[in-house]
Amino acid sequence: MNRPLQYIAKIGQYPFYWPMNVTIIFLLFVFGTPYYQITFWVLALSFLVFVISNIYTANIADHQSNRERYKPRRVPKSRKAIYEEADLTDQEIHFFRSEMAEALDTIETILGYENYNTHLNMVFKRYDTSKVLKSYFQAITQAPDRLNQATDFLYHVLPNLKAALEQYTAINQAMDKSPRKIQKLTSLREEIADLAHQAQSSLESFTNDPE
Repeated sequence: MNRPLQYIAKIGQYPFYWPMNVTIIFLLFVFGTPYYQITFWVLALSFLVFVISNIYTANIADHQSNRERYKPRRVPKSRKAIYEEADLTDQEIHFFRSEMAEALDTIETILGYENYNTHLNMVFKRYDTSKVLKSYFQAITQAPDRLNQATDFLYHVLPNLKAALEQYTAINQAMDKSPRKIQKLTSLREEIADLAHQAQSSLESFTNDPE
């Protein structure tokens, strides 16, 4: 399936998609097709190539961007001493940096919702969520050998908080003002507040228990 898409994307790189269109026009002329049908098929197939080529190119670019982001890089000297002190292998360093890069991306997404509306802003302020998430991230990066002590934060709190915020904004954008919608938004705000509180408590435990 991927190979035909590659060919279509390649055709999309040519001006006016001429390799395809010249072939189509030639074949339709051979079979005596009326001009209006030739025009229709050229336009229709050109549009199809345009759509598929753009979708394929966008997906490939996104995939390459993620691969570039998470591929092994030269470790900065400022971080190397920390990893050496933690006695991490090269494989463990790569794993740690990949996990933290993903966590940072999730944190940035979460913080983007802080000023979405008054309700969310109040929750973020109540639990000092912005400072908590940033401080927790920094604390983990300074103690890579304690990654296992932050698993609940990294693999439960962060992804669930992100998912709850995305669901909240999606439901809130709906036009209806039904009681069911209001109840669901209230429930999600409570879930968001609970997760923000969990992050706060987890940070306290992490910083107060260095071992």
